[in-house]
Amino acid sequence: MRVTDRNYKTILVIKMVDIKALLEQRRRTKKKKPVFSRKDCNRKKRIEDDVWRKARGVDNKQRLHRKGYKKGPSSGFRAPVLVRGLHKSGLIPVLVSSSGQLNTLSKEHGIIISSQTGDRKRKIIILESQKKNIRILNFDAEKTAQKIETELKERKEHRKKSLEAKEKKSIDEKVKKETKKDKEEKKSDQLSDEEKKKLEKEEKDKVLTKPE
Repeated sequence: MRVTDRNYKTILVIKMVDIKALLEQRRRTKKKKPVFSRKDCNRKKRIEDDVWRKARGVDNKQRLHRKGYKKGPSSGFRAPVLVRGLHKSGLIPVLVSSSGQLNTLSKEHGIIISSQTGDRKRKIIILESQKKNIRILNFDAEKTAQKIETELKERKEHRKKSLEAKEKKSIDEKVKKETKKDKEEKKSDQLSDEEKKKLEKEEKDKVLTKPE
């Protein structure tokens, strides 16, 4: 059969419907899937109840799949092959930490922005993804962008206030020093010649009697 544009579109639609049905099937199976736990986890405290280890004992009833014993992993609990590794929206999830990584992605991909990226980089990635119509999977893009914008403004204002406070403090200290110096100069001018000589002598005595 010759593949025309019309046929190709119908094939794509069928494929999308199949993927949606398979995703729904995966959701149902994962909902029913039990927590696989090790043997004797209910008897011994040291054995964790949410960690699976394969039963290897010769007489192990869990290994022999005896009735009344806990189930182990099997192929029936797996997701269908076509949707393994896909996000619940049907997109292929890709971890992203910079805006340059978006150049290799298409609309079939959905991005998960790394938690290690800072607010400024995250904002750039959000804007770039919106331009390229690439969906962000791990949070709401618009709300996060607004939150980042407000946080950056707050930080800027806080930094500005702290700089102003530092400048004011330095000016106050400078004024205090100048006033102190002026007071000392005035005091020294008011002293008589005898008092000045006495003070000089006291300072010299301090220097001479200073222990080595």
